Amino acid sequence: MEDTEPQHHQPQPQPQGTVTSFEEGLAALAGDLTRLRIGRGRPSYRDLEARAAGSGTELRLPVATQSDVFNGKRLVRSDTFMALVRILLSYDEYGRPTAVPAHTAPELAVWRRRWQDLAALQPPGHARARAARAAQAATASGGAMHETPGDAAPGPREPAGPRVPAGAREPAAAWEPSGIESLFAPHAPAGSDGPADPPRTPRHPEPALPRPDPHPDPPAAPAPDPAPDPPAAPAPDPAPHPGPAPAPVARQAPYALRHRLAGHLAPVRDLAFSPDGRLLASAGGDTVQLWDTRTGRGTVTPFTATHPLAFTPEGRLLAVDARDPSLLHRIDPATGRPDGPPLTGHASPVTGITCAPTGGMAATLERSGTVRLRDLSSGGLPFVLTHGGGTDPIDAVAFARDGRLLAAARSSRVWDLLDRAVAGAPRAAADGIPEAVALSPDGLVLALGHRDGRTSLHEAAGGRDALTLRGHAGPVRTLAFSPDGRLLATGCDDATVRLWDTATGLPVGPPLSDHTGRIERVAFSATGRLLATSSADETVLLYERSGTGRTTLLAAEALTVALREREPVRLPPVEAEAAVVRVAFSPDGRLVAATTGAGSVRVWDPVTRRPVGPALAEPGTLPWCLAFSPDGTVLATASADRTVYLRDPATGTRVQELATGHRGPLKRLAFSRDGQLLATGSTDGTVELCDPATGRRLPEPLSGHTNEVVGLAFAPDGRRLVTSGADGQVLWRDPRRPRLPDHVSRGHQGAVWSAVFSPDGTLLATAGGDATVRMWDPVGGRQVGPPLSGHRAAVYDVAFSADGQLLASAGEDGLVLLWDPATGRRVGGPLAGHAGAATAVAFSPDGSLLVTGGRDGTLNRWAIGPLQGAP
Repeated sequence: MEDTEPQHHQPQPQPQGTVTSFEEGLAALAGDLTRLRIGRGRPSYRDLEARAAGSGTELRLPVATQSDVFNGKRLVRSDTFMALVRILLSYDEYGRPTAVPAHTAPELAVWRRRWQDLAALQPPGHARARAARAAQAATASGGAMHETPGDAAPGPREPAGPRVPAGAREPAAAWEPSGIESLFAPHAPAGSDGPADPPRTPRHPEPALPRPDPHPDPPAAPAPDPAPDPPAAPAPDPAPHPGPAPAPVARQAPYALRHRLAGHLAPVRDLAFSPDGRLLASAGGDTVQLWDTRTGRGTVTPFTATHPLAFTPEGRLLAVDARDPSLLHRIDPATGRPDGPPLTGHASPVTGITCAPTGGMAATLERSGTVRLRDLSSGGLPFVLTHGGGTDPIDAVAFARDGRLLAAARSSRVWDLLDRAVAGAPRAAADGIPEAVALSPDGLVLALGHRDGRTSLHEAAGGRDALTLRGHAGPVRTLAFSPDGRLLATGCDDATVRLWDTATGLPVGPPLSDHTGRIERVAFSATGRLLATSSADETVLLYERSGTGRTTLLAAEALTVALREREPVRLPPVEAEAAVVRVAFSPDGRLVAATTGAGSVRVWDPVTRRPVGPALAEPGTLPWCLAFSPDGTVLATASADRTVYLRDPATGTRVQELATGHRGPLKRLAFSRDGQLLATGSTDGTVELCDPATGRRLPEPLSGHTNEVVGLAFAPDGRRLVTSGADGQVLWRDPRRPRLPDHVSRGHQGAVWSAVFSPDGTLLATAGGDATVRMWDPVGGRQVGPPLSGHRAAVYDVAFSADGQLLASAGEDGLVLLWDPATGRRVGGPLAGHAGAATAVAFSPDGSLLVTGGRDGTLNRWAIGPLQGAP
């Protein structure tokens, strides 16, 4: 039986709280769209623009519009928004193009309702006022309009559908526009919309978008008929993925659909396999059904019982009485009737059952968190097992293979109930309360399913975070380990089941997308040959393992394990023409750019090492200036005539020239996070701020340094601009009132060659000529902790990983060192590879790749592994 790949499966965005404002809803919608983009292979803005243009549907998606939508800048009109969703859904899970969903496709309905709900929250006149201000700003500057009245969202433009709550998430970090207009004009009064967002980079006018194609796609092919039950096969090894959703080594799913079991009239809440795998029990409503796993035929038990379910090693089914959930029944599968009187002694409804592998004993979990152990043969009253957790209630209980009875709480604390011992320390509950908890068969790994679509794996003994699994687009409600512990199945509200390699944290095959409602339960048979899933769509699906033998290369497994342990692996280098001075990744990670001492600028594909576009070797190009705009559409460089050139990164073509007023060569460039400000630092000791879209700059440069400015950094929230100089000073400014520094920090004994904020903006790291790295508190500019010492000569550059858990530094001694910013301790050994000074360092946006530049003319690439907090 062939395993078919679903087309256009729509991850359902799920509300994560109550949206109380238009801005909060806009941020939540942007976050859900970003997760959808990640789940479809992370196509770049230009890929989406080209895909729309070549789709044959007349859809148009300018890069500028995409940037605004994904960054939550504004609510575009509904046909623009739906065009973006349709194009995103025209990629499969691995980034391969498929047919564009029709305008009437069912999977678009939830997105259309999201837009309608958000439009209803938009304050009256908000969109028209923004559009009018944008038009006025464009006319005044003589530039192209970035936001047009036609692209704003005055109100719903599609038929109104049923209202559903818009998805929400934690509010984004406080951020205020830092555009050049805010430096010349007074701030808008409280309660107003504030100044319009000027264009971040030069744009052409956006063409009007036509109405989407009204013709639907042909219906999907029906599921294949059940095939005969083949003999059991050895479990396949999982297939690694290099990122969130690229194609796995094993293109075929490890489990193929065998039977679709229909008969319940309510969501199917629980599943249990008999020890021999011949029967599958399912519970929905007040009905339990028994299914023959070979034929798919089902029988409704005449007794009204409900979940939870469990089979004893002897083959008896344990189920809860539907009329009194504090009673537990032993049901004979042959008759479907209780075998003896009910088992009593529970003080509250039973929510979980587990049986000892040797038989005779069962443990039950009550809604109150109480665990009771009882002898099934005698039917006597159970006794309570205490865990000493106080207010930390138990959420899962399971017997390990060695006979230990383990209980787990959502705080990640694990107890051995029989020994009355704590088996694992709690972890911080910063992620909120998980939706699902599961223990591996050996009791060594604790899995937690989270509301934001993550699944995290933790060491049961010690509570240390081990792996984070990403891919779902909604709350993860159910988890199950395979009997050998090598696979983890996760079920989500997005109606998909995913399989993961528990050793590497990588997905195994494409997701199972055959349900039409949220996943309620996943369960493996005792041998792992069968996988059952149940859903709110009132069906049970039975899958059988497909294929045999290894699906991964040994080298690939060794590499993924090394990366999981955060052991950097050196990859073949990229050769540059001369000494590398600056290195920068594009925001989507698809490009890496570098400047050299010979005055050239090169762009490469960081994966293939192939050059992208021609080398830029224009006379007078300065090697110290290189920066991508936040939306990735512009690469900024500088010339000896003190001009900043904005270029197309893919072709090198100049898009715009920005004249500066500096009296000396430029040494640094930096964009603000919103792209509305470009800062330049010079050998004349001054800093200038300008609007990169219009070239308009502050009349007077910012002074304060007594020597050349060699470091520039904007805080993530846009409220701080930091400059560092060869004079050893670090100056802190508010970009809205930048003329006088708020603080002056001193500590380095020599030049401060680089400054960079942590992703959350709570730390600033600086690289000094005194061979140290120093950490600073942005509130007050005070140094945090002692200097980080490890280099033997000047440190030239520093960079944070995307999750802020690593800090890399590059020095004159040719070494690249990794640090834990929280403790100041070194992480691993030095990364040696340059035959001379290491001058530049940059992490890829997903944190999996570190690129370092050296005077030896090479860009060294280090595989770091996916970060726990990466998107």
